[in-house]
Amino acid sequence: MGRKIAWGLLAFLVLAGLVFYVFAYQWPPVRDPALTMPDGDPAQGRQAIVKYGCSSCHVIPNVRQATGRVGPKLEDIGRQIYLAGVLPNTPDNMIRWIMSPREIAPLTAMPDLDVSEQEARDIGAHLYGQGSVRQSRPGHGGSGGGHSPR
Repeated sequence: MGRKIAWGLLAFLVLAGLVFYVFAYQWPPVRDPALTMPDGDPAQGRQAIVKYGCSSCHVIPNVRQATGRVGPKLEDIGRQIYLAGVLPNTPDNMIRWIMSPREIAPLTAMPDLDVSEQEARDIGAHLYGQGSVRQSRPGHGGSGGGHSPR
């Protein structure tokens, strides 16, 4: 009789551990906070993306015309570690890159388009606001990511 209780208890603990894992680490999916752009307006950023023709070179989420293949895809950019392969991905560096890419990387294909600081902030707000849905992983902070190919 004691053996049956021991096996039953072991089976219960394994099952309870599995249920805990599924609910604590896999459920529910949450939006990764990634990065955000202070004082930026994502709707204005979307308009600026269209105005400056960013869509001719980039794939950009929620911008229908943005199907370009010259520059990197800008999906999930808020979780990338680097911008243009050289700048740590921070809101300030995002603004700098959008405003003056050739000051940072003279050989980049990205042109200087005379984007104002506020427009760059708005564009960054749109891009950072496109964070992907990922599975919740308590205790696994950080922005994850890889690097941008440019």
